[in-house]
Amino acid sequence: MVDQSVAVLWSRPLHLRSDPQAMAVAPGSLVVAERHSRLVRLDPRSGAQLWEQRVEDCWGTTVIAGEHCLYLSQAGVLHCFDLDNGQRLWSTPGLGLRRYLSVCGAVVLLGCSSRAPVCRNYWWWPPPGPF
Repeated sequence: MVDQSVAVLWSRPLHLRSDPQAMAVAPGSLVVAERHSRLVRLDPRSGAQLWEQRVEDCWGTTVIAGEHCLYLSQAGVLHCFDLDNGQRLWSTPGLGLRRYLSVCGAVVLLGCSSRAPVCRNYWWWPPPGPF
């Protein structure tokens, strides 16, 4: 067995809900949905806050796709932010979908939570703005 020592580089109270969808990681980026309805990008090397944006809630799903950060809120609003500076590029309210978010190329897959074995509300959609 090899000893894999781990050193703590930084620490920050994130006020984060305990759900893996609340956090998205990509090279050079860590985006978390924190309490008080805010989306925050941190530098994963230093923990420094790079930007912050207000959203409807902190219970949505966060995904990093290339140079963009997508956030699907529990209120059914899909937001697209510029990953570098946090600028809100577009928002689409009233989707009725609020749980699953996945991106492949220019295709965004959205879904809902359901007690049924199969969720019927999947939607493939090319984004309406820069992507």
